[in-house]
Amino acid sequence: MRINYKRELEEAARTMILVHKPNTLIRLILRMIVRKVKVEHAGILLYEKSRDCFIVTITRGQIGSKIPAGLVRLDKHSPIIRFFDDSNNSFLLERGALLLAKINAQLSDTGFFAGKEELEKLLIAIKFQMKSFDTVVCVPAYYRDNLLGILMLGEKVNKKTFKRDELDFFNALANDVAMALRNAFLFEDLQLEIERNKKLFLETTMALSAAIDAKDHYTRGHTMRVTEYSLAICKHIIAESSKKLDAKFLDDLHVSSLLHDVGKIGVPEAILNKIGELTDEERKKINEHCVIGAMILEPIKALDEVILGVKYHHERYDGSGYPEGLKGEAIPFIASIISVADSYDAMTTDRPYRSAFTKEQAMIEIERCAGTQFHPHLVSVLAALYKRGEL
Repeated sequence: MRINYKRELEEAARTMILVHKPNTLIRLILRMIVRKVKVEHAGILLYEKSRDCFIVTITRGQIGSKIPAGLVRLDKHSPIIRFFDDSNNSFLLERGALLLAKINAQLSDTGFFAGKEELEKLLIAIKFQMKSFDTVVCVPAYYRDNLLGILMLGEKVNKKTFKRDELDFFNALANDVAMALRNAFLFEDLQLEIERNKKLFLETTMALSAAIDAKDHYTRGHTMRVTEYSLAICKHIIAESSKKLDAKFLDDLHVSSLLHDVGKIGVPEAILNKIGELTDEERKKINEHCVIGAMILEPIKALDEVILGVKYHHERYDGSGYPEGLKGEAIPFIASIISVADSYDAMTTDRPYRSAFTKEQAMIEIERCAGTQFHPHLVSVLAALYKRGEL
């Protein structure tokens, strides 16, 4: 059955748009070539910037005929790389591809290389390379005149020569692959940069949270414990699929719980560390830390969800909390998680006005306040974690 190469190219292009991992992209393309065109094997020499050489990274095809991945490494001085790096050699290509059959034909033409001895030596060396790789077709993949890779194809299973439409298909595919690979590498670099920035951001956030804890002598370690409890609650919910929460929510919760008390920067230490009972004015000052924290973080646009946890973690399920008296499901879920984690830690640590509750006592109190102070479902999740010894 005749293959509709135009349709295959369109299908390949759609696939390439969706794939952002270079190795996955290459596997898909090579698998398609092997299955559709029915070649014995297909591989790609891919330029690796870190090693400054071309490496056969992935191959597909019949065992025993394909090139083992990682076995072939060619530097920029290798004959086949030099050939494709020099645009003056393009006249030797057939439909954008270098064919072993054409190299053999040129080398058999004694008059062709008159005054072109260096080219003759180069083609002899390339012939040796292609035969050693059991390759009969090489198709370059360029991005803005820079050689990114070389598609290397073995013979067709039926041993017939490649047709013009097949060579055109390989050439068009190589160009698309070059663009897609470039995009995939950029996406990969972007992801690495995001991860590096994320790690740096979290380290900075943890340092800031430690500075906040240091202001209040009675709550040292509080922020890290609240973060630990909050993440445990969230992961339990994800595991039981009781509410749809994604990885971004988990990341936002991580940051929000670390920064939930960042507004205490604006509360005088004398009030935070006061041993006696607080006056109404002092209590008001402490309660303002939620709004102060939100104001501190507000200029950072990427922290919208994080800010909700910081601003509303002292709201109560029955609407009697602060700063806005939100009620029930109107309270952002991220804030409700931090609220129950924050209260559990507050109960189980010593304070200037009382000794710490036992874990059992704290759970009894929290379960008593389910539906009034705390979100009922989150109380049940915390209780499950307690029973499993995970608190």
